[in-house]
Amino acid sequence: MNEGHRVETGEEIPRTSGRWVTLGLLVFGCLFIGVLWFYTVLHTGPFHELRNAIDSEFPDSSPQVEGGQRKIHKGTPKILRITLRVHDDPRRDDQRVGEMVDQLVSLAEQHHGLVGYDVLDVYLVWFRPEHKAVSRHEQREVRLLIDAGLVVPSGG
Repeated sequence: MNEGHRVETGEEIPRTSGRWVTLGLLVFGCLFIGVLWFYTVLHTGPFHELRNAIDSEFPDSSPQVEGGQRKIHKGTPKILRITLRVHDDPRRDDQRVGEMVDQLVSLAEQHHGLVGYDVLDVYLVWFRPEHKAVSRHEQREVRLLIDAGLVVPSGG
């Protein structure tokens, strides 16, 4: 019944200029990017030297390194995880994969140290064009690496 008729209540609806909305969105976006950048630097910063060493040893491997313990599960092992892109099927050549993992153990020990971890996880991923990625997971227990003399225990 009141179609097209405006009821005046005496109160004006406050309006926000489009410029202020745009400025607010830009400030929010910049703030969000800053927080994300800060978190990334804190999360990956301790592994920067190791990541650079891996990239020098294995060019075009796009190494990703992360480590620690799951905060939700306090009794879980401390893991250093290294993910590398490879250029052929990592499932084919066990000897070559073993040599790569041994090089990664050496680099991790030299540039970051493995004593503070329980497990070294290595993921080798081959991104095949037009197909699903193929990956291989290798795991080494740090105490066994210490027993083999590949990792120097702290205080030694």
